[in-house]
Amino acid sequence: MNSQLVDKFFEAMSNSDVDTAMSVLHEDCVNHDMGSGQVMSGIEENRADMENWTNTFSDMKVEPLNHVESGDTVVTEMKMTGVNTGDMEMPDGSKIPATGKRVEMQGCQVAQFQDGKMIKSSQYYNMMTMMSQLGLMPE
Repeated sequence: MNSQLVDKFFEAMSNSDVDTAMSVLHEDCVNHDMGSGQVMSGIEENRADMENWTNTFSDMKVEPLNHVESGDTVVTEMKMTGVNTGDMEMPDGSKIPATGKRVEMQGCQVAQFQDGKMIKSSQYYNMMTMMSQLGLMPE
């Protein structure tokens, strides 16, 4: 059941449908982005984070590859692809100009649910892989 909510969340993200994605989140949802080190609390901070991702990467697709579900927890292996057509806002508020380059990376999300909504999630991915694909890492 909860893995279906994860699928709904990723499908909404892939369609830049922020409202539908937010409908999956509990009002007190805490999201840990392990790649950037950011922590988003509540709907508005999570909305701003998702809008940053969907504005940064056009044609972004988040594809769940595998779910492992136990009790109120779902662990999902996923693949994200997209083209960097928008400026990337960094945790310190600075912006990296769009590169026009395509990224493809795999990651993992650990999500916990309460009352049929995602109450906590942690996304694990390699920020260095993404930055390298964008041409932003020294060779």
